[in-house]
Amino acid sequence: MQRTQQRCLVTAARQLPLSGTAIALFPHTPGAAPALHEAETRLLHRLPPAQHPAFTAGRAAAGRALGLLGVDGPVLREGRRPLFPAGTRGSISHATGPIGAAVASTNPDVVSVGIDLERTDRLGRDADRLVCTARERLWIARARRPESRLSVLFSAKEAIYKALEGIAPRTPVFHDVEIRLDDSRLDVRIAPGLLREGQRITGWFQLLPGHYVLTTAAVIRTAKPE
Repeated sequence: MQRTQQRCLVTAARQLPLSGTAIALFPHTPGAAPALHEAETRLLHRLPPAQHPAFTAGRAAAGRALGLLGVDGPVLREGRRPLFPAGTRGSISHATGPIGAAVASTNPDVVSVGIDLERTDRLGRDADRLVCTARERLWIARARRPESRLSVLFSAKEAIYKALEGIAPRTPVFHDVEIRLDDSRLDVRIAPGLLREGQRITGWFQLLPGHYVLTTAAVIRTAKPE
């Protein structure tokens, strides 16, 4: 059952409805050693052994996403953030398992991207006041499984914060972002001043086997008003 679930996760997400952009997952299997770039292996050996499975899964997922775009690695580090190859914007997430998730984009109109992978049974209902706006809390309260819906919103906001990291003038908080779900898309409302003129943010979500949700966000450059 576990291997079947892992195969489903690997194939569950491949492309985003955004040109030049791809996502990939990699569930780490104990004993398996996915091929990492030599420079990534050097980074791995500098980490505590307890972090090796998550790092390996994340970099393997990033390699798959880049491969879908015809780009070679490695994905290095800039502080605590992954550093994708020149001309590529990317983001990595990890979930218990460990499972790695990554998004990469070579689209010249994509300013930045963010990705998050979460279990839908991880958050308790009492977290809604920290995570959600008043309208989002009402929406959660109407759900058959409020905790699952809360997890989707939490994951979406995490992906959005990753996309904003390094380009927003300040670090956003949970209530700076309000989200509505529209089919598989995220309808994002964001506090003024967090995006530059001529930029917009959009996103997607997908429920995956094994009680996971995968969310992705992209800041996109738009034409300036004349």
